[in-house]
Amino acid sequence: MSLIQIRSAAAALSGAVAVLWLSPAYPHAVCGARIFPATLAIDDPGVLDELTLPTVSWVPYNSDGAEEWDASFSWTKTITPGLSVVIGDGPTWTRPGGYGWDGLDTELQWQALCIPDAEFMFKVGFDVGWAGTGTGINAASGRQNSYTPLVDAGLGFGTLPPALKYLRPLAITAEFSTTAPGYDWVNGTPYVTTFNWGFTLQYSLPYFNSQLAAIDNDFVKHLVPIAEFAFQTPIHNGGAAGQTTTGYFQPGVIYEADKWQIALEALVPMTGATGHGVGVIGSLDFYLDDIPNRIDEPIFPHGLGIAPGI
Repeated sequence: MSLIQIRSAAAALSGAVAVLWLSPAYPHAVCGARIFPATLAIDDPGVLDELTLPTVSWVPYNSDGAEEWDASFSWTKTITPGLSVVIGDGPTWTRPGGYGWDGLDTELQWQALCIPDAEFMFKVGFDVGWAGTGTGINAASGRQNSYTPLVDAGLGFGTLPPALKYLRPLAITAEFSTTAPGYDWVNGTPYVTTFNWGFTLQYSLPYFNSQLAAIDNDFVKHLVPIAEFAFQTPIHNGGAAGQTTTGYFQPGVIYEADKWQIALEALVPMTGATGHGVGVIGSLDFYLDDIPNRIDEPIFPHGLGIAPGI
């Protein structure tokens, strides 16, 4: 590497560190002029106070050939401006099969970086699925804890040149994680470790309205057409458990208001092991940061001084 390249890399790193220390946390998932909406298959790249209640999905034939309904909620609470905890749970109905509650799920999230001029942000997290908290048809799958380190990132296309200005409302987000059980085998039963990955393509009409040209239709200017892709690939014990890659393609639309959003997407199986037939998923999200209440502020609004944003 030449001296000029080394100096350029050092300058870029210094700039990134400065942004990391100085960038505040935002309501919604905001970085510069870009708002990343809450998405359904993967998480958005921001840390904020948020309540998702409910998320409801239906598929005609799941991986076991049964009709399945799922309902869930999650509450994200900021501890400091850049650190939050997420609590989630919800029931599942299958026919044939029965009913049961999922195991309790918690996640710690840290807003690692936001570069406003680049409309780029990402966060890291660590998720735990708690053993013994599932019921009914979900009790067997929760006999031990599961652990999921993850990364969520988002990039807006707002830096494109004027000749490509109509592509500026585009954005991509992505998530990468691995989910591992506490033990590979329990009483002769294999437990699978998976690599989970997904991404979204979204075209923000709110961004178009604020950055390019005014949209006269008050309904249309709040829409974000979106396509999501989410997959799970076994990387350990998949063969022993008879599991292969599963995943969905989820085209849909999000209506993004100031204090809430509603999303609706199709569930299109991408592999035979995922299931058959097109399902549907929808959610209602409330941005507690923007709704006057007594729980919308970080518990430690000035941070703890441990690390940037913490």
